[in-house]
Amino acid sequence: MLVSTKGIVLHTLKYTDSGIIAHIYTQQYGMLSFMIKGINNKKGSTRKVYFQPLQILDLEIYYKENRNLHSIKEATPAYTFSQIPVSVSRSSIAFFVGEVLYKAIHESESNRQLYEFITDSVLYLDNSHNTITNFHIGFLVGLSKYLGISPRREKDQNSHYFDMQEGVFTTNPPLHGYYFDKYFSHLLDTFLRSDMNECNMIPLSGKQRASFLDNLLTYFSLHLPGLKSVKSLKVFSEIFE
Repeated sequence: MLVSTKGIVLHTLKYTDSGIIAHIYTQQYGMLSFMIKGINNKKGSTRKVYFQPLQILDLEIYYKENRNLHSIKEATPAYTFSQIPVSVSRSSIAFFVGEVLYKAIHESESNRQLYEFITDSVLYLDNSHNTITNFHIGFLVGLSKYLGISPRREKDQNSHYFDMQEGVFTTNPPLHGYYFDKYFSHLLDTFLRSDMNECNMIPLSGKQRASFLDNLLTYFSLHLPGLKSVKSLKVFSEIFE
């Protein structure tokens, strides 16, 4: 059936000279995959530029439940980016965030709160005129709440270590070895207590930021197996160091 929905482009894969498979997180149906032919055809209803990471689209799609690949009748930008396309740092963040979301989300069902969180975050990334050096970390910490793996903060002030396997702060380092040290545990607690503006004001050196991000992705990968390898991480980390 032909339906209308908004969607956020997360990942694309070339399969012919003029065709791609696009993985899009839709407002109406969650994660969907689309086969798009004639992407380079100037007379077509879709444009290659529309399928950049985190582009927000208005879509008319042919949807059939339990189908692996769907098709798009028409796609148009719901929002025109101003800063992401012309900023190396913001476009790198968009590429990284898109890959993380693509590998972390697999549900083909509507989750309006998650969709709105991603949309609001994308608009912040494009519109903010403040520093965005910690945006990706603040985004991952916020995303964890919608994926059901948000770190649980305890009231005990002596809980100085974050246990990655259990997802809780503890008083002593766990024996299994998957934990944040005292500094990174305190840093994680600070991010959990902060909104995006406050996250971007947390002072970190490039090496601290890269190391903390690596720890955070290790935590995600323990609970979301698809995130064991994030290909864009190396290039991304080099830019922010």
